[in-house]
Amino acid sequence: MAWIIFLKVVMKSPYDFMALNTFLGYIPIEISFHLPKIADRRSLLFWLASLLWLLFYPNAPYVLTDLFHLSWLHPHTNVSGILRSAPSMWLIFAIMIISAFCCVLIGSLELLNTSSLIAKVISPRHPQLRYLLMVIFTFCSSIGIYIGRFLRLHSIYMLITPSWFWRQILSAISWNAFLFVMIMTVLQLIICWFVHLLLVLRN
Repeated sequence: MAWIIFLKVVMKSPYDFMALNTFLGYIPIEISFHLPKIADRRSLLFWLASLLWLLFYPNAPYVLTDLFHLSWLHPHTNVSGILRSAPSMWLIFAIMIISAFCCVLIGSLELLNTSSLIAKVISPRHPQLRYLLMVIFTFCSSIGIYIGRFLRLHSIYMLITPSWFWRQILSAISWNAFLFVMIMTVLQLIICWFVHLLLVLRN
């Protein structure tokens, strides 16, 4: 929360969106922290909280796509490709990298934990189910990233205007949309694998 407040104070237009996007990326992380406390197949609260986590989870990897807005800084001195050394530019770069990495790395860690938790609740004898759930969750997340980045729709619209929300989704189906979703799915799975490797090496 301190980092989000810092973003709100420091990041000025056109980068003032970083505080909100980082906060939205933090919401599923916070929800995932509490899921183990209510994990029970018979608990309606657990399934509602899990659904809420899934609806908001795309906001965590979504912050990675905000890095494209660094182009607004016009980082090159000329057509030769040499980068400018302006400290203000590199400060914004560092701040956005920190936000993106925190959201995606912690989000991926909680994706691993949540997939394992839900798999355990559904079928304790089949822990391998978590791998299938990870693929499903990352695929759904990639669809969410596409919706947020290109259709400019937030997760909350699914709750308050569901019929309009789904009409927007159906109208956006295309080959490019499918390829984007597949690329982002693979990217998220690779990041999850990397986080998993770090956990294995630590242990």
